[in-house]
Amino acid sequence: MGRLFRLRNCVALGIAFQIGTFFAPRPAYAFFDSVAIISAITALQSAMNTAVSTAKNVLNNSLGLINTGLGDGFGQLSKLSIASITADQKIADANNIVQAQIQRDERNAQVRDQHAVNRQDCLNLQDGAATVVAARSGEQFSAALDGGKNRRTDARQGTPSWTGSGQATQAANNHHFSKYCNDAEAEAGLCSAASDALVNADQHAISLLGPSVYADQDGINQANDYAQGLIEPVAPPALRGDAIRSPQGQSLLPERRAYGAALSLAHFVVDDVQGWRAPTVTLSAAQRAEATREGRTDTEKGSELEALELDINRKLGGTDWQGDLQAMPSDKSVLIQIALLDAQRNQIMLAQLKMQQAQAMMQAAQLSTMERDRLAHVTPMTVPTPTN
Repeated sequence: MGRLFRLRNCVALGIAFQIGTFFAPRPAYAFFDSVAIISAITALQSAMNTAVSTAKNVLNNSLGLINTGLGDGFGQLSKLSIASITADQKIADANNIVQAQIQRDERNAQVRDQHAVNRQDCLNLQDGAATVVAARSGEQFSAALDGGKNRRTDARQGTPSWTGSGQATQAANNHHFSKYCNDAEAEAGLCSAASDALVNADQHAISLLGPSVYADQDGINQANDYAQGLIEPVAPPALRGDAIRSPQGQSLLPERRAYGAALSLAHFVVDDVQGWRAPTVTLSAAQRAEATREGRTDTEKGSELEALELDINRKLGGTDWQGDLQAMPSDKSVLIQIALLDAQRNQIMLAQLKMQQAQAMMQAAQLSTMERDRLAHVTPMTVPTPTN
C-alpha cells in the first residue's frame, strides 16, 4: 500500500508540472531555445508514461493477487461449508439410526412382554379348570340326591311311605336312633348314646353348611340327614288301592301332587347347597399349596366351594400371587389377571342367579299355597240345575 501511495504522488507531481509548463506566463521580450525545451518536455512525458505504466502494472498485479487470494479463500470457505454440511448430515443419519435401533429394541421388548406368558396365567387356568370340573360334578351329585329324595316324597314302591304313615315315621326314628342317639333316648332304652360330635347332628345346621368340603361319605350322609330332617322328616303315605279309587282319594290327588312339587323344589335348593360342598374334584397344585398354608387337613380332594374359596384366598392373602403381580412386565399381564378375576366373579354371580331363581319359585309356591288356603274358606256355591 505504501508503494502504491508513492506512485500516486509521483504521477500527481508530474501532471502538475506539465500543466504548469503549458500555462505558465511567457514574457514577450524573452529569447529562448525552443528545441531544448521541447526535448525536455518529451523526455519528461516519456518518464511520466513509464511511471504511469509501472503504476498500472503494480495495481493490476496487486488486484490480481487480491482476486486470487480472495478466490482461494472463498473457495476454501465453500469447501469447509460443504464439509460441515456433509458432517452434519452424517451426524443426523447416525443419530437417526441410533434412535431407530432404540425404538426397535423398545418395540421388541414390548412385543416380548405382550406375548410372554406369566406363570400366574397357568395357575389361574388350572384353578379355573378344577372349579369348572367340580361344578359339573357337583350338579351330578345334586341330581343323584334329588332322585332318591323324590322317590321318598312320592312314596314310591320300596320306600317306607309306600307301606303307610306309621312305617314311615318309625323308619325315620330308627335312622336317627342308629346314628344320632341323644342322652334322653339312650336313657329310655331306645338306642345307645352317640359320641358328642354326633349327638343330634341331624338337627344341627353345621352338619350341612359348616365344612367347605365334606371329608368323607360319613360327612355327606350327615349333611343329607340334616337336610332331610329339615325339609321332610316323614313323607306322607302313598294313596293306593281303594284309597286312590275312592272319591275322597281322587279329590286328594291334586293336592298330593302339589305337595310333591313343592317338596321337590325345597329339596332341589338344599341339594344344590350340598353339591357345592361334595368332594368331586382333585385340587390343583396352587390350591393344595394354599390349603396347606391355611392348615387344612385334607388337601387332595376338593369341592366346587373349596376350589373357589382357595383360589380367592390365594389371591387375597398369598405372597406368590402378590409378588408375581408386582413383577408383571406389562399392563397386559395385569389386565389378564383383572379379566380372570372378573370371570371368577361372573361364575359366582351365575350361581347366585340360579339360587335366586329357585328362591323366586319358592316364594311363588308360598303365594299359591296362601291363596289356596284362602279359597278353601269360601263356601262353595250350589250347582245350578239346568232347566228346559
